[in-house]
Amino acid sequence: MEKTTSHDLTVLGCGLMGSALARALASGGKAVAVWNRTHHRAAALADDAITPMRQIDDAVHAAPLVLVCLATYDVALATLDPVSSLTGTTLVNVGSGSPAEVESFAVWAGGRGAEYLDGSILGYPEEIGTEGAAILYSGSETTWAEHGESLTLLTPVSVWVSQDVKIASVLNVGLVGMFLIPAVSAYVEASTFMLGQGVDQGLLEALTPAAFTSIQSETARVATAIAGGDFTTDQATIATYAQGLAEAIDTMKETGLTPRVFFGAIENLNAAVDAGLGDLGFAAQTKIIATG
Repeated sequence: MEKTTSHDLTVLGCGLMGSALARALASGGKAVAVWNRTHHRAAALADDAITPMRQIDDAVHAAPLVLVCLATYDVALATLDPVSSLTGTTLVNVGSGSPAEVESFAVWAGGRGAEYLDGSILGYPEEIGTEGAAILYSGSETTWAEHGESLTLLTPVSVWVSQDVKIASVLNVGLVGMFLIPAVSAYVEASTFMLGQGVDQGLLEALTPAAFTSIQSETARVATAIAGGDFTTDQATIATYAQGLAEAIDTMKETGLTPRVFFGAIENLNAAVDAGLGDLGFAAQTKIIATG
């Protein structure tokens, strides 16, 4: 059922990211309604293409496509629950949440008569509208086909990844929460050591991409090994990695530093060695992660 609307899209939540989303859509030629719990944030976005709305009901009914950019899925539910009707509305939640929360939200939205896509943003507000950000979407492919053109205004790297509504969240949690954040944290620890020992900043920046190249190669091998179950290697074994990291930790401790990220990594490597996996490749750690 189509609904009569005054705008192309609505953005709920006018924080840094929500504001960036609204501006990108407006720059792409869309008429955008915006709402925020504290109205002054929405009012600050007002221009010829962006209309602040004071009432959540008015904001949701202003457009067929509603982007939800609120702090949590619980906040999103509390915000949308009083809306009189969601029939004819497509909701796209780009907030932060667990895969289980995504599935629950999708069931709730469907029960209220809405179509639903879940979105995960990989990037910062300043990157919205550019190729610097990526947004992953999961849910109904038909719904994506209907609204993908509008959503691609947020970034050219807008990708529908799966009919399974939780997959965008799984990828976000895995690539950002579980991989990017610990990886950058490890780089902070390593950089603290190297710069503290007199390495020139320019030299460090010039050589760091070489490490990224190695990481890219290794992550490809890891994914292939875990998916296929073959952990044999003719390159470097878990025991080799464990020895190298142990020496790095000792070196850092000798300089008075506390390598907390590395402590977690060495715990996994040593547990794998103790489990008899020391002669296998890096990815064999999955065996002790999966079993505890």
